[in-house]
Amino acid sequence: MRILLFIYNFILIILTPVLSIAGYFILRKKNKHQHYWERFGFIRIDDFKPVKSVWFHCASVGEVRSIKKIADTLRQDNKDISIIISTMTATGRQVAIDYIYADKAFLLPVENSRAVSMIISYMNVSVLVIVDTELWPNLIFTASNQVPVFLINGRISDKTYKTYKRFKFIFKSVLKRFSAIMTKSEQDEERFANILGKSSKIITAGNIKFQERKSKDSVKTIKELENIKYFLAASTHKGEEEIIISWFSGSMKGFDKLIFVPRHIERSAEIKEMIEKQGYSVSLYSENDFSKQVVIIDAFGLLEGLYVLADKIFIGGSLKEIGGHNIYEALQFEKTVAVGRYMFSFKEIFDEAKEFGLVTVINNKEDALEFLLGLEKNNNFIDFFNRIDKINQDTVSTITDTINAVIKKGS
Repeated sequence: MRILLFIYNFILIILTPVLSIAGYFILRKKNKHQHYWERFGFIRIDDFKPVKSVWFHCASVGEVRSIKKIADTLRQDNKDISIIISTMTATGRQVAIDYIYADKAFLLPVENSRAVSMIISYMNVSVLVIVDTELWPNLIFTASNQVPVFLINGRISDKTYKTYKRFKFIFKSVLKRFSAIMTKSEQDEERFANILGKSSKIITAGNIKFQERKSKDSVKTIKELENIKYFLAASTHKGEEEIIISWFSGSMKGFDKLIFVPRHIERSAEIKEMIEKQGYSVSLYSENDFSKQVVIIDAFGLLEGLYVLADKIFIGGSLKEIGGHNIYEALQFEKTVAVGRYMFSFKEIFDEAKEFGLVTVINNKEDALEFLLGLEKNNNFIDFFNRIDKINQDTVSTITDTINAVIKKGS
């Protein structure tokens, strides 16, 4: 593994100067270059010098939001603790500030061992907590030489499991560096054990991505869509919009509007062009024209408000082998949802919702039409939320107890 790590870092040293400059100008052209140089270790510290801190690394917005209760509990249990959060995206960084109230948030210095070491030393990090399976070798190897490193919400999908097994000798070396691996399901625990070997440090804590439930009143909605009956296709990926629009076959099926929220909003223009060719009038949200039959949301931060008002909801990433997206974001507002057959990324919440009859699986056009034309059932969410609250309480307790044990040991 040492030889592989040497080769890996040698390649990084050669490519970083070129890629960093090229990346900066590409993102600057898109006006997405804010805080760019943090990715290379240029993080402003100012006067921030915590007594001790817990460092969470999250990929993006979803992972950041998922640690809210964990961060709040740690603050309640430790009056002098600071929460610092690194992310891979600028939007995730901003959510860390606005929603988690992170004492310090920054973009992760990608595979910069020196920067990682300095962050741990200067910010008095007691433990590094990696959310989901973000396996950056230099981050994990460097940090684990200084502090305990935990993995929470650990998961291995069907697709990545094959890769992990094929390159077991590499992934085992990385996973051995974790002091604790807390998985989101028993299946994930078993898969980690098959790679790493049976170990007491691998436990099932539960899925942290459906912890906090919001009320409808706390969410800002789009005025122009109030009192409008609309179908919402959320977090769609390339190829899914074509399938969804084919369900309608030129008819609105009783809806006033169809709303599409692509997972990657830079695809909005091409989606608009495709749907226009199907004979629909289409506008982008940024055009501020809600008179058209179809509206494509090309802005961030509006999805929850769209869930609140929607008549029927489909969650994307599930018609293609992507794994689906978090259906709990809609369920929390007492909205039933439909998905495709590929829901392996959020299997736990999918299974719970399916048990309570809150999710419809669409396998073909007939299923889709039955969903679109069918009457909304009188679903009782009370038992579902009671089950979720119990799972959440146990999950948060398991994770925070493990982190607190490290904090107190270092005091």
